[in-house]
Amino acid sequence: MTRGLQAPAPGSVPGRPGSGVRDDSFASRMGGFRVSALRAERSRERQAVRALGCYTLTLFVFPSDLVLRVVGAQGYVAGLVALALLLVWVLSVLLGGHDPRTVRHPTRGVVAWLAATSLVCWALTPFHGLTLVQQLSADRWIMLIAASAGMVLVTAEGVLSRNGVIAVLRLAVFGAAFCAFVALLQWLLLFDLGVYLRQLLPGFSVNSAYSAFQARGALQRVTGTSLHPIELGVVAGMMIPIAIVVAMYDRARSGLRRWVPVVLIASAIPASVSRSAVLAVTVAVVFLIVTLPPRPRVAALVLVPIGAVCLVLARPGYVTTLATFFVAGSDDASVASRLDDYPMVERLVSARPWFGTGGGTFMPENALDILDNQYLKGAVELGAIGLTGQLAWLLVPIGIALAARGRSTDPVLRTVCGALSGAAAAAALSSATFDSLSFNMFAGVHALVVGCIGACWVLSRRENRTAPLVAADTRS
Repeated sequence: MTRGLQAPAPGSVPGRPGSGVRDDSFASRMGGFRVSALRAERSRERQAVRALGCYTLTLFVFPSDLVLRVVGAQGYVAGLVALALLLVWVLSVLLGGHDPRTVRHPTRGVVAWLAATSLVCWALTPFHGLTLVQQLSADRWIMLIAASAGMVLVTAEGVLSRNGVIAVLRLAVFGAAFCAFVALLQWLLLFDLGVYLRQLLPGFSVNSAYSAFQARGALQRVTGTSLHPIELGVVAGMMIPIAIVVAMYDRARSGLRRWVPVVLIASAIPASVSRSAVLAVTVAVVFLIVTLPPRPRVAALVLVPIGAVCLVLARPGYVTTLATFFVAGSDDASVASRLDDYPMVERLVSARPWFGTGGGTFMPENALDILDNQYLKGAVELGAIGLTGQLAWLLVPIGIALAARGRSTDPVLRTVCGALSGAAAAAALSSATFDSLSFNMFAGVHALVVGCIGACWVLSRRENRTAPLVAADTRS
């Protein structure tokens, strides 16, 4: 039954308790409070999107090997921005500007468990007889966890709308496209723009011996602004589904401006000449296609093979080289080296099975003993306890993204969740093929993906809370 204004009771005074009418001034004040709260929320979201945009652009634009020497390996530009974001989040909580209890998301639990297990392993490092370099590397691991936590908390709790999530992902796509453009210049013209980008930051120095140009079989592979060609290819594979979804739904821009970044990012995969990149993009695209709405799914099933053929034709010898690596099996030097790691890992893990020696402390003298597997590296450095935190960090976000997709009724948000689940799955799979968390760009992109997954979870939860209220209003 529709409620209307009632006639005042005899002797009653409008606007006072017991008068029999609604206090319009009180209702207007409540409406004003709601509008003010909404404006404040939108203002906080704009600030969060700008801060995250600064992070994503610095992550992709400035070479990953450029660090502030006094800080160490974690002193790359985006890492410093992420640490600053964590500091801002902590201060806003302490000063009452933000109440984390009002925004609940499982990604915060994932970060908390990763941080707790890593801190326990780090606290035990003084008892392991580490060298100074190993101890500094263990400290760097804790800084990496702190930076990742800052990214997840600010993204999940600061981006409060679907448009905000897409805005953050759009900036990430722009950054990834720039990185891919640098890789294309290196690949096609043998011109390294990174040399000039490094000159833009006085006080920063190069912290890597990797070259931007590396031989791989009969081909030459490049790095873009990443540290290594494998990192370039894996990050491109993670970003492909995100770039496609942004191009599909970011309709405010022209088709050319939406799809050129997709082509640029895709071109970084053959430029990397990496098996890990092929695995990453395959898994990411499969997740995206499966989670797309029916009509876009059919279009993707037609266009994706065409795009794959175009990428293959763009680099003669690419398929032959990769096929040789895939079918070589244990005859391939890279695969043989990985297989030889298992006896060594078993020996090191048995020496300290529960807490390892601390994150980042495995530094073999022989380069052939480097562990090209993040899970094996985590088992050695963090032990069984710490490894659970790393597994949660790499695997649980996939399930959170799919759960958020399942509970949402917004088709756009569901597609975004599908793309993010693909990116997270690509990160989890590729971590078995190289020591992923040792590379700044990969670690930063994965943290951003996990943060966006947390934001999508919060949005899907709000949908479920508001749906009954909307239905009740419709029935009244």
